[in-house]
Amino acid sequence: MMKGIRNLFRGREEQETEEEDNTIENGSVETITVVCESCGAPNKISNNTFCEYCGSPLSYPAVSNTAPSESGTKTSTATKQALDLTNLDKEYSLSTGFYTAGIDIPIGICNVSAISGSGNISSSDYEINEVFGTERGDVHSFKGLKLSRGVILEISGRLTVQLIYKSVEDNFSGRNYNMSGAKELTTGNYVAGRHFPAGVYNIEAVSGSGNLSTDDVGINEVFGLDEEDVSEIKNVYLPKGIKLSLEGDMSIKLIPELN
Repeated sequence: MMKGIRNLFRGREEQETEEEDNTIENGSVETITVVCESCGAPNKISNNTFCEYCGSPLSYPAVSNTAPSESGTKTSTATKQALDLTNLDKEYSLSTGFYTAGIDIPIGICNVSAISGSGNISSSDYEINEVFGTERGDVHSFKGLKLSRGVILEISGRLTVQLIYKSVEDNFSGRNYNMSGAKELTTGNYVAGRHFPAGVYNIEAVSGSGNLSTDDVGINEVFGLDEEDVSEIKNVYLPKGIKLSLEGDMSIKLIPELN
């Protein structure tokens, strides 16, 4: 059986050599080679998605991202992405908030350094969890932090950090916020989905000083306009049913993300 397949390969290779010569002469679309996972046959193709020897579906290389189209046109999205990433910023300053890799920051590997203040920095995949900052006893830098797609980097306290990417795997989409849809809240308890729509918000201090917290302990900050207060938290997800508590003489503004 294997000898028969080898002979079939040999015959096809001779035919494909002739086809390649004709392709070059005619200026047609360049073919690519895909090895069939079922029978091991190398398929030099330009417009089909099934093995020419056994009929099994072909798996295209991950670097291509697109299979050949019906018209035989092949688009190299990997090349486009490489060009985009070449011009992508490699340095980002982040303050208190939640940053999702692939949405708010690039996917890749970076070094982290403290710019000002003191607080905590952690990631949802436990790659990092440090008391971080510029004060004595704080960790000042962290090298080789891997940020995979969907990982959330949380910065709490009065802390600002800088990410310097050593390698970038993919860009990020970014967010837009609706300033005209902002809702102001004063001291009290509020439930997402009842007192305001569930969703993602930037939270800004409007007046006073106090404590801002959620019942899942996702947020617990001394918040307000005093010098030592946190005055803004970015990209806060408040799901339906979560309780947001404001204690002390303070008011805040919830600025919703545009969907």
